[in-house]
Amino acid sequence: MKFVYIMLLILTLAAVNGCNSNGADTNQPQNGTLIEEHPFGLGIKGDGEFYRYKSLNDIGTYKTGPINVNLERVEVVRGSFNYDHSEVYSIAANETLDVINFHIEFELNRKTDDFTFNQEHIHLLTDNGEEIKQPNELLSSVMHASVLKFPKDNSERNLRQFSFRMKESNAEEIEKATVIIDPPVNKNGEPLGEKIEIEVDFSKNQSEQ
Repeated sequence: MKFVYIMLLILTLAAVNGCNSNGADTNQPQNGTLIEEHPFGLGIKGDGEFYRYKSLNDIGTYKTGPINVNLERVEVVRGSFNYDHSEVYSIAANETLDVINFHIEFELNRKTDDFTFNQEHIHLLTDNGEEIKQPNELLSSVMHASVLKFPKDNSERNLRQFSFRMKESNAEEIEKATVIIDPPVNKNGEPLGEKIEIEVDFSKNQSEQ
């Protein structure tokens, strides 16, 4: 009888351990770091949880016509929102998102009137050929000519976040990506500069993990 009790105890412990293992969060990132501070509030206002997998800082400064482009930071993140945004942004609650965020500061290098420049001028191409035409509206900042003309009326700096949701790539596997910035155009639709293409190599990861 004592042997039977011992066997029952062993089987019970095994079952409890199995439940704990099966009940664990299988989506918990193995190589990502929980984002607890973020300049654009990503996942730190109680609306979701995001993990940073890779990041690069101080990529470089570029120019297209009257606009200087300072690419300060790029990060690869994965996470989800607690609330449903599907009606407007096609993102459901707890839906996993793999995203590349670009933190870019724009400045005018000369006075320019009657030009158009906004987030639709920014595109992404990943190393597996996935093309994303414009940043995700829910995650990205708004950019337009008036922000550049009157920065003090909008913020102390023209630093903005432009986020691209990947559907054919993921946070662990992405190795390179190219952000493409079309030049501003005048009132006749004519370009005022050259297209910028900036490749970022995540093998040079600087993420604080």
